[in-house]
Amino acid sequence: MSFSTFIGLFLGIVIVIAAMAMGSSILIFINIPGMMIVLGGTIAATMIRYSFNETFHAIAMSFRILMPSTDIQDKDEIVDLTEDLLRTSRKNGILALDNEEIPNRFYHHGARMLVDGYSKELVRQSLEEENKLFIERANTSAGVFSSIGAAAPAFGMIGTLVGLIQMLSNLSDPSSIGPAMAVAMLTTLYGAMIANLFALPMADKINTWVQEESIRQLLIIEALASISEGQNPMMMRELLSPYLDNSANLPVEEAEA
Repeated sequence: MSFSTFIGLFLGIVIVIAAMAMGSSILIFINIPGMMIVLGGTIAATMIRYSFNETFHAIAMSFRILMPSTDIQDKDEIVDLTEDLLRTSRKNGILALDNEEIPNRFYHHGARMLVDGYSKELVRQSLEEENKLFIERANTSAGVFSSIGAAAPAFGMIGTLVGLIQMLSNLSDPSSIGPAMAVAMLTTLYGAMIANLFALPMADKINTWVQEESIRQLLIIEALASISEGQNPMMMRELLSPYLDNSANLPVEEAEA
């Protein structure tokens, strides 16, 4: 979970609402027809581009990113866990991993395959395919939010045109000019806020998260290969070091600097 996401979203909403409330009542910024045009149009355009499953998977992935995870996230901790599992397997055999607690679903799945007798080649192939599929689904989810970010301002402009047409067609009735102008202006505001405060940042967040998670999964695949081969723990750490932070690969003096 990234607290910067919650902080950024909270600050953005609070600042915009505070700026609205300073000049006048916040209620004047609520316009049901404008919301219907922007929200309804954005949802419709997204559903045309993507299936229900892809859309709901994108929403589920956004919650997965925002909510706290019970899995090990730190790559150094994964290497430490690998060393413990490696020492256990070298001492008591691969089957001893069945009694070990592995707080990572991807890692646990791979270790379970080793315990069940799958060859290291089959385990690697299976996990690499799972990693590839994960990346494809994450890219699709990011595309869903990018689509929302592109559609919302577009329908905001459509709402603006609708409001202007209504206003120009009823210039003889002064009482209709105000509501029509409200639709014209507020739809642009709604579209810009949805795109720039939610959809586009979430698409970027998913892209960043999937890169980090993919590296973590590749690290786990190599860790499981080391366990299946019964490598020396020091050799295992050397082989996994490229997946760690840059500071972990530098000499002590450079890392401290």
